[in-house]
Amino acid sequence: AVVSTQSTGITKDGRTQIDGDPEGANFPWVPPEVKDVLGTEFMSKDGKTVNLADLDGHHIAVYFSAHWCPPCKTFTPNLAKVYNKLKSEGKKFEIIFASSDKNELEFNEYYKEMPWLAIPYVDRERKLKLSQKFGVTGIPCLVVLGTDLDVVNPNARNRVSNDLDAVEYPWGAKPLINLDEDPSNINDYVSVLFVKGEGMDEGAAKAIMDKLSSTGEQFIQKAKSSKEDQEFMFFYSNSANGKVTSSVIEAMEGTVPADKPLLVVLDIPEGGKYSIVESDNPTPDMVDKVIEEYKAGNLSMKQLM
Repeated sequence: AVVSTQSTGITKDGRTQIDGDPEGANFPWVPPEVKDVLGTEFMSKDGKTVNLADLDGHHIAVYFSAHWCPPCKTFTPNLAKVYNKLKSEGKKFEIIFASSDKNELEFNEYYKEMPWLAIPYVDRERKLKLSQKFGVTGIPCLVVLGTDLDVVNPNARNRVSNDLDAVEYPWGAKPLINLDEDPSNINDYVSVLFVKGEGMDEGAAKAIMDKLSSTGEQFIQKAKSSKEDQEFMFFYSNSANGKVTSSVIEAMEGTVPADKPLLVVLDIPEGGKYSIVESDNPTPDMVDKVIEEYKAGNLSMKQLM
């Protein structure tokens, strides 16, 4: 990370910035605004140029994808259905394809399947800067922007896949996410995960869920006002045997009983570490406490295996 003289964060991705600028010409590597890397001109299906000004008042989704990527080839047709539905309803929504194809011929073939705009393939620098700006580490990735170009969702792929009728459009940040339905962001954010124990009282479980949800909303609003990344994400699972949750638990040391509730901090971005709240009966007040302890550096973090 790079911090200012006022000890405020400038960029969390200092290593990438320094590697790409060994002479230090861009010191102190202040991240560009979205408008500075998105560009002002895009190509349309009919070959015409569409200007960013033409998209004023629109939600814009930047779609990072490639024809060689099997999950992309599955997701793209579904995304096209959602796109066409929103367009038919008169929604101000546009998608811009940012290609990771290996060459322009592959780009052209893949783009034939898409009804939206694209960044011209030859503009590789713009695509690279967008990937860096949004922290894209894998595809498909669908970054949704608001009408002011603020990030609404850093990766709405799973949200869209589970919402083909676009009921939840524009798929804004959720304060509390079911890990087994949408684990998209757990690799990119420090997260608090609550797993219900099979024998846990429903009232006690609901109290923790309500606390997690209200805390998650606070961090969403804080991120919006500061125009910075959300500091924490909040997840829950109904069972230790959930398809994603079980994989996370298996990566922890020892055995985690399925019949007992689990409250854990996960820091996957910084080396894949975790810390379990030592309690057979976690309570809502423990949510604030574990966040404070993490921020103060007081938690004993273990390595996920």
